[in-house]
Amino acid sequence: MSKTRYKNQKGSNEAIAKAYIENDYTNSQNKLLLVSKANYGKRSSNVCYSAVDDKGMNFYEFNNNAEQNLMLIERYEWADFSSVTIDHSIAKSVFTFVGHGENRDITIEVKGKEVEQVIRNHSSMEVNVVKRPVWTKVLGYRSQTTWKMFMASTVYTLILLFILHPLLPAATHNFIMGLALLILFLSIIGLFVGLIKPKWVLPKFKIKTRKRVLFSYLYLIISCFFIAVAFTDGESTSTPASTQVSSSQNSVTVSSKKDGADSSKQKVEKNDSDKTAKEEKRQKAEEQAVKEEAKQKAQEQAAKEEAKRKAEEQAAKEEAKQKAEEQAAKEEAKQKAQEQAAKEEAERKAQEQAAKEEAEQKAEEQAAKEEAERKAQEQAAKEEAERKAEEQAAKQEAERKAQQQAASQQSTPSSSTSNSGNYKPFENDPSDDQQSNMSCSGQIKGNKNSKIYHVPGGAYYDRTQDNIVWFCSEADAQAAGYRESQR
Repeated sequence: MSKTRYKNQKGSNEAIAKAYIENDYTNSQNKLLLVSKANYGKRSSNVCYSAVDDKGMNFYEFNNNAEQNLMLIERYEWADFSSVTIDHSIAKSVFTFVGHGENRDITIEVKGKEVEQVIRNHSSMEVNVVKRPVWTKVLGYRSQTTWKMFMASTVYTLILLFILHPLLPAATHNFIMGLALLILFLSIIGLFVGLIKPKWVLPKFKIKTRKRVLFSYLYLIISCFFIAVAFTDGESTSTPASTQVSSSQNSVTVSSKKDGADSSKQKVEKNDSDKTAKEEKRQKAEEQAVKEEAKQKAQEQAAKEEAKRKAEEQAAKEEAKQKAEEQAAKEEAKQKAQEQAAKEEAERKAQEQAAKEEAEQKAEEQAAKEEAERKAQEQAAKEEAERKAEEQAAKQEAERKAQQQAASQQSTPSSSTSNSGNYKPFENDPSDDQQSNMSCSGQIKGNKNSKIYHVPGGAYYDRTQDNIVWFCSEADAQAAGYRESQR
């Protein structure tokens, strides 16, 4: 995620944050629906903003003095929560999300009901709205803390007093002041009585404690005191006017009683005074006109400066927006270039890996082929050696039999000559095919001359006829010094 720095923009922090968040959502698959200030339950000296989209909520932390003004610190997905409890007040809304893990408390300023509507439209969460009386949603009464309600009631009373004071007629000021003083006196008495017996002065309250008496009657005392002071000022301002009227009436009466001798002198003085009054009046009118003209010029100048300031702010906003768009376009182009380079690099590596694997596979196949050929040659050589050894043994056996037959033939004439009267026909020597260990006959067959044993089903098992040694197992044959035939 890119983190754009907006140091040179003249717009407000909220405008900077909104521009950044809109830029952050440019390449996102989620649809940005609204942006608002928020508090996600962690202590931080920086301002946090929430960006609500159709699948969840992002939280950003704003720090105007940091290298990166706005940073994504956490995200909540609607799918991770099963239900939400919403407590709306006038200035903010508290959302308590309940999920598989720990619960999350989030405070949204001003736009709480809009966030509630988003949750209802774009998630399957169960939405529970806390129902409170209207007065408990007012600032100072929401927590139901006694001292906070006392302070809030006092402040609201003073505000109401300043609003009503200029609206009420002056004739009612004395009555209101007297009523306030009476209630103030009764409240002081009620406070002292209530601290002794709270139930005597709290007939309408369910909880009748000295703490409730103290806060309730102290509020009445302070409120009545401020009312009396405010309407006393109104009475004091009206008193000089009546005094002035009465004094003017007395002066007229006295002047009417003066004798005729002084009438001419008084007329001259009166004319002079009238001229002086007119001159003063004219001078005051001129001064008033000058003041009004100066005031008008100041207003016009202020209006021009305000218009100029608004034009500069608008230009700054448009410039900031243009810079944000340009920055977003640059980052998008850079990101695409990086993705393309990464894609080409991945393809090149994949080709190199495939070539390497193919070369390794061919090398393994060649090695396997060579190993198979070597083993086949070794097997053939071994079999050839066994065959030659068996042929040599058979040849030796044949030579031995031939020698025995020749010897028997040589002995036959002599015996026939010496024993002509007892002649017997020729008989083969049974030593040629003698067998030993007949208890294991039919199992492992060994050749006594070649020291090779054959297993049933072998190529030379049935061909071996002479000098047979029977073994019950291959282990017995190997223990006797015989080796296994290769066929």
